[in-house]
Amino acid sequence: MEEEMAILALDQGQTKTNALLLAENGEILGIGMAGGASHYKDGLAKASAMMQEAADNALSLAGLQRTDITQVCGGIAAANWPEEVTMLQEEIKNVFQVENVTVLNDCVIALRAGTDSDDAIVLCTGSGMNSAVFAGGKLKLVYNNYIDLYDQGSEGLGARAFQAVFESHMCYKEPTTLEKRLMDHFGIQDMDQLMLAFYKNHLPRPLKDVAEIVFEEAAHNEPAALEIIYSFGKSISQYVIGAVKRFEVDPADFKVILSGGVFKNPNPLLYETVCSQIHRVYANIRIEQSFYEPIIGAALMALDEMGPKKDEAHEKCKKDALERGLVRRTCF
Repeated sequence: MEEEMAILALDQGQTKTNALLLAENGEILGIGMAGGASHYKDGLAKASAMMQEAADNALSLAGLQRTDITQVCGGIAAANWPEEVTMLQEEIKNVFQVENVTVLNDCVIALRAGTDSDDAIVLCTGSGMNSAVFAGGKLKLVYNNYIDLYDQGSEGLGARAFQAVFESHMCYKEPTTLEKRLMDHFGIQDMDQLMLAFYKNHLPRPLKDVAEIVFEEAAHNEPAALEIIYSFGKSISQYVIGAVKRFEVDPADFKVILSGGVFKNPNPLLYETVCSQIHRVYANIRIEQSFYEPIIGAALMALDEMGPKKDEAHEKCKKDALERGLVRRTCF
């Protein structure tokens, strides 16, 4: 490669870490993957190791070296507070020996992947959940730790399932098949012990895995599972409604982007609930599933620093992303 800028885009979540290399003209040069990590839950050393592994895999495919990287733009899980962003920036600068480093919460690159609009919000629901707001072309808000436990993506759906099971067990609510499904899933056949494991964070398997059980039971019209999905969708819709009010944006000019693995589920209830709840308040707001994978959002944000959003480099990046299948497969 001649003296051409090599941009490293990073997308790190709890499930996986993606890396993408692109040229200054928007051409995608290589893609790499590694395991997921969060500096908050797993420590900075593991988070950094996964970023480096993904980047090295991308470099290998592109036939490049770390010394060819001159810019990094990363959407990193749990980059919530200024001190965390600074810590992650310094780590990336150190391991890749690059000064031009931008670190954002991973939901921000998911938003950029979904739209070129200057006025938009993303509901990013994966293992956890976060939301970011662009207004007037500037990043105005990332909800971060203001997201309620029961809204935290797959983990939030899992927590809601446990609540439904406990209420059923105590005869507050009607019996639910989720009770047996959860006991079988976690291998704990005593409800008191299962409840204790949940509240002490000692579950033998990840809480986020329960979301799939909820969707499976909902597919069989299980009332408690359907209510969990409905209540979850109703709750997360409030982040959009609140953002419109807080930043006084015109709903007709505001776009809602849905991203993350939870919104890929073929059950229509969550998508329809979010749309209906938002449209009950703002009927003219536009709601769309994000087309590109979040890693493309990181690449586009790096290119945003160099030129207009509709220039040839941006269009080349999108074209290459489509050809490489870096798009989200959704049912709605």
